[in-house]
Amino acid sequence: MRLWLGGLSMLMALAAGISATAAEPRYRVDRVVMLIRHGVRAPLDGEAAAAKLASRPFPRWSTRQGFLTPHGAAALRLIGAYDRSRLIGQGILAKTGCPAGGSVSIWANTTERTIASGHALADGLAPGCGLPVRHRPDGQMDPLFDAIESGQVPLDAPRAVLSINRELQDGRALMRGQRPAFATMAHILGCDRGPRPCRLAAMPNRIEVGPDGKGIRLGGPINLASGTAQVFLMQYAEGLPMAEVGWGRATAPRIAQISSLHAKMFDVYARSHAMAPRVGGLLARRICAALAAPTGPKLTVFVGHDNNIAAVTALLGVDFRIAGYGANDPPPGGAVVFERLRDVATGRHSVRLVYIAQTPDQMRRLTRFGAQARPVLLTLHMRACKSDICDLRRAGAALQSSM
Repeated sequence: MRLWLGGLSMLMALAAGISATAAEPRYRVDRVVMLIRHGVRAPLDGEAAAAKLASRPFPRWSTRQGFLTPHGAAALRLIGAYDRSRLIGQGILAKTGCPAGGSVSIWANTTERTIASGHALADGLAPGCGLPVRHRPDGQMDPLFDAIESGQVPLDAPRAVLSINRELQDGRALMRGQRPAFATMAHILGCDRGPRPCRLAAMPNRIEVGPDGKGIRLGGPINLASGTAQVFLMQYAEGLPMAEVGWGRATAPRIAQISSLHAKMFDVYARSHAMAPRVGGLLARRICAALAAPTGPKLTVFVGHDNNIAAVTALLGVDFRIAGYGANDPPPGGAVVFERLRDVATGRHSVRLVYIAQTPDQMRRLTRFGAQARPVLLTLHMRACKSDICDLRRAGAALQSSM
C-alpha cells in the first residue's frame, strides 16, 4: 500500500510538473514594429472626384484640407491607449513611468497629418511623457513613404502601365463584383435617378502614362469613386451630423460597401506587381532591419499613409478586411503590427503579423477600450509562411526581396 501511495505521489508530482511546463508560453514578444496610417483628416483638395455628379455641394470642413482633425487626434489617443495596455502585457512597455530613452522610436512622414498623428498616438502610448516624433524637415520628401515621388526609386512608366493593364485586364478586373457598390455610390451622390442617371459601372477604366510621361494615371469609374468614398468615410468617422454624411444617405453599411471602391485604387497604384515593390520596398526593408537588428528600440512606429500599408501587405501576400471597411482598405489610424517572438526553448526568432484598427463606429463615437469594448484585432497570414507564426528569416526574405 505504501509503495502504491508513493507511486501515486510521484505520478501526481510528474503530472503537476508537466502542467506547469505546459502553462509556460512557448513564445515571448521581445520587439514590435508598427506601420500606422494617419488618423481622420479633412478631405484632400480634389479628393471627391465625383463631386461634379452630386446633386448637392459637399459640406465644408473647419479643419484645413488634408490636416488631422481634433476628433481624429482624439481617436488616435484612444487606440494608442489600447496599444499601450497590449504592449504592457507583452513586456514591451513598463506598467508605470515613461519608456526608457531609446526604447521607443516614432518616425513619421513629413505631412502635417502624419506628424500630428504621431504625436497623438504617442500621447496614448505614454501619456505625459512627450515621446519624440521624428521626421525629415518640413517640405522635404521622405523616400520611406514617397519612394517614387522623391526620385529614390525609378519608375519606367510605359513599362509599368503595360504590366498593370496586363494584370488587371485593361482595368476590367477592377470592376469585378463592384456593381452593387457603384449603385450605392450613385444613390449617395443623388445621381441614380432622373432623365440622365449616372451609370458609373458602365464606364471603362483607363490605366495610362501620365501627362508628364513619368507617372501613371487612372481614369474612369474607380478614379471617380475611390476618393469620393473616402470622403464619405471621413465624414462619418469625424462624427459629423448624419444629415451631413453623404447628405443623410451614407449609412454605416453603405460606407462599408463603397469602401471597396477606395481599395480598388490601390490595385493599380500600390498592390499591383509593378507598383508594390516600388511603393513599399524601401519601407519594407526598413521594417525588416528593425526586426532583425540585434539591438535597438523595443517598439518602432512608422506613421504613413494608406498606400504604404497597401504596398507592404501586398509584398507579403496579405489580404485583410476590417469590420466596417471593404477588402484591403486600410482604416484611418489602423496599424499593421509586426511582433518579433522569441522561442523560450530554442531562442529562435519568429514574426507574427496582426492588424489593429478601430471600426468607423468606434472612431465616430470615440469609444474607450477596455473589458467591454475592444478594437479589431486581426491575425494576418503571410504568403511565404505555413502558419500565422513565421520564421524571422523567412519573413525577412519576403520583405527584403521586394525590389
